[in-house]
Amino acid sequence: MTLEALTGRLCLYPGRRPAIACERPIVGADLLGRLTRDRPVARVPDLLASVFTLCADAQRSTARRALQAALGQAAAPGEHAADARRQALHVAREHLQRLALDLPVRMGAAPAQAGWLSGAPVAALDRLPDEGLPGAASALPAWLHSDLLGLPAAAWLEAWQRDAGEWLSRWCGQHEHPVTRWLRAVKSEAQAVGWNCRVLDPADPHEVGMIAAAVEADAGFASAPVWQGAPAETGPWTRSACIDPVFSAWDRLGARIADLVRIALGHRLSQGALPLTEGVGLAWTEMSRGLLMHWVQLEPGERLAETARVARYQVLAPTEWNFHPEGALAKWLGAGAASAAQVRVAAAALDPCIEFSLDEAPSHA
Repeated sequence: MTLEALTGRLCLYPGRRPAIACERPIVGADLLGRLTRDRPVARVPDLLASVFTLCADAQRSTARRALQAALGQAAAPGEHAADARRQALHVAREHLQRLALDLPVRMGAAPAQAGWLSGAPVAALDRLPDEGLPGAASALPAWLHSDLLGLPAAAWLEAWQRDAGEWLSRWCGQHEHPVTRWLRAVKSEAQAVGWNCRVLDPADPHEVGMIAAAVEADAGFASAPVWQGAPAETGPWTRSACIDPVFSAWDRLGARIADLVRIALGHRLSQGALPLTEGVGLAWTEMSRGLLMHWVQLEPGERLAETARVARYQVLAPTEWNFHPEGALAKWLGAGAASAAQVRVAAAALDPCIEFSLDEAPSHA
């Protein structure tokens, strides 16, 4: 299978129904089953990290916790704390990469001259040992002040919490930086684009268990997931610490910066694991794109990490939530009232983990 076939495709069809076609074989039960079925559990975290390369660290960590839960094992003392610290810093780095490189290009702008990123305390995170994480974390607020925000991180966040999108406009207008330049370039389109959404927020174990039950009952659930019977949206703007509601693409872009600042100020993103029935476990991690969930069922037999093998594995990723064919973005696209530039801004703000294409041809349906 070619890399393109493995990665999949995301097509947007404004003015049509369905307005979104998201096909990612890697999250489908068939392909993921072939990759993971009968694999020793010890090999699965690195295997999934090698397949989901854009968020490898989060995939590896989430897989490890899901498998521990299925085995009925508790994490080693301090393991979850170290995991959470490293994951938060990875999310900070991914936010910076999105702001400097990915989002401008997807919106039709030039990359934000990202040489300034090389000095970020999280730039070389993959080569940083665990004992180096506290130093990187403590250095991040000062670096953000001098190299991105132009003011102390706490002051930026306070202004955002008071005024959200209005503050983002003022900051972009007053502060000269590669990131603010491309934000100014897309401001009018991003402010004009808005849609209501249901916020994905499975805050308690019962809700998590309901999602797990749906995954177990429906092999196709991960390709078009629903929460409480309907599509929902996930991203930095849906985290409980963010201002609610946030509905415009402009506010969603600002929420990404706010999430970065919160992490720099010590906020830890949610992650956890839950043993379900015998040999079944679930784990979750808040990533830069939103909530990631892994569900695993082991083969019957011994529950030892050295001998246990995978029977079924499912990954619920943010892209499938946000680009659901019946979701909030799809309904907005189906109305056909937006320009091509606005559609690109909307899709880029939701940050799919694959490239998207826009079909601007008129519908003949």
